[in-house]
Amino acid sequence: MNKRCGKCIIIGLVCLLIVLHHDIWNWDNKDPVFGFMPVALAWHAGISIGASLVWYLATRIAWPTFDDDEPTSSMTSEDA
Repeated sequence: MNKRCGKCIIIGLVCLLIVLHHDIWNWDNKDPVFGFMPVALAWHAGISIGASLVWYLATRIAWPTFDDDEPTSSMTSEDA
């Protein structure tokens, strides 16, 4: 997968998370999830988990690589 396509995927996933973050359909729902957690709180926990997965994918797929990121050990005692 090339970097350009990866960046487009990450941008799309971030936009999807932004849209899903505004959960107007859960405002009036008072039913607990797992017997104790309000639906809105569970939804935001899911959004947080999704955001962490998207950030992980962004660092693996779309993070730029630079030539100067390579460690160099060519320094000799004469250079110091």
